[in-house]
Amino acid sequence: MQKKVLGAAMVGHTVESFDFVIYGYSAVIIAKHFFPAENPALAILSTLAVYGLAFVVRPLGGAVFGSIGDRLGRRTALSTVVLIMAVATAAIGVLPTYGTAGIVAPILLLLCRTAQGLSMGAEYTSAASYVMEQAPPDRRGLWTSAVGSATFIGAALASFLLLGLQSASSAAYQDWTWRLPFFIGGAMALIGLYMRLRLSESSTFRDLEERGETTATPVRDSFRNTRSFLLLLAIFSLLAVVSQNFLGYLPTYLTTTAGLPSITVLVASGVALLICACLSVLTGAMSDRIGRRPLLIAGVVVAVLGSLPAYLIASIGSLWSTIVALILLVVPSALVGMTATITAVELVPPRIRATSTALTYNIAYAVFGGTAPLVGALLTTQFGRLAPGGYITVIAALALVVVVVALPETHGRAQAVDPTADAEPAPDPLPST
Repeated sequence: MQKKVLGAAMVGHTVESFDFVIYGYSAVIIAKHFFPAENPALAILSTLAVYGLAFVVRPLGGAVFGSIGDRLGRRTALSTVVLIMAVATAAIGVLPTYGTAGIVAPILLLLCRTAQGLSMGAEYTSAASYVMEQAPPDRRGLWTSAVGSATFIGAALASFLLLGLQSASSAAYQDWTWRLPFFIGGAMALIGLYMRLRLSESSTFRDLEERGETTATPVRDSFRNTRSFLLLLAIFSLLAVVSQNFLGYLPTYLTTTAGLPSITVLVASGVALLICACLSVLTGAMSDRIGRRPLLIAGVVVAVLGSLPAYLIASIGSLWSTIVALILLVVPSALVGMTATITAVELVPPRIRATSTALTYNIAYAVFGGTAPLVGALLTTQFGRLAPGGYITVIAALALVVVVVALPETHGRAQAVDPTADAEPAPDPLPST
């Protein structure tokens, strides 16, 4: 049962991070194929803007598919989003280039990224909600962290695949083999669809249906749950800035600004990501023993103290300095990501769990995650190499204040509440399972 649930939940998020890393690491090549070659800098900025657009539409996807999760079931939402993801990801691999189709090429790329953004709007949080509702009460952190670790597993797979393609033939990769990862991502998503269609609905949702307590207006009820909504928005904003600077912008920074060979960047990224995947699971297990809040605070502190040194070390230009710089950014991503996710799904009532977590997660990612690569590039151009690290530091410092002052510990409270208790939304609800 555990392997079936975790495998089906993890595969969709693995594809999500796989795709976004493939796109982020291939930004320079995508710019050459889909935008006019007369202005390379403008082409890269346009590519990063398309990257960001997928995040802009994610709140809409969160509202639509999160609502499906709360009204029709977690399984239905998970199966729908992974199907859309499969089609949109594979489609990028067959798109015509600007040289072939002109302006149609970037428009089609934009449409595919929009579809990906919509489907990903409820992927991660729906999977986390489903897993948490199926997990033993004393293993919720561990089970949920397995879903979160898929972020780094998918990104590591993408890094090593790109490394293999570039090592086999750099010229072929520049020409056409850059398309292969998108086909692979689409195939992985189809496997995820098959696995999810074989799942049963979560016991928590079945209980809500039997008692007639599912809501017809989960989006409205989520916004009414004001305090929890704002708290989740704050911690997800920090996660978005830290993780997307690393996954989306740093590869471009290391190759274009720091002047590192792409092979060095891919090796360093793959190693750092595998370390972080292991750290994510360890964080989840520890949160079941000592609570979510101490580890969340630790992650924010590391982000405050480590972001500027990370960009400073990255500019040294060696393989080992790059690995160290990457680890300084992925450690807070793991600590904050795992504890923020389990806190989120424990903090809100089950009747609006899928919608509320999807909305806060994706609004934060639309504002801070999708813009991170573009903001990072602009800050570097205007203020120098360390500016992106300073940006992360400021956001992390603000988030630290919010976490310390306002965020409650959800671990013990969530286990203490009867899962069959009424979960009507309130201004400041007790967590319910």
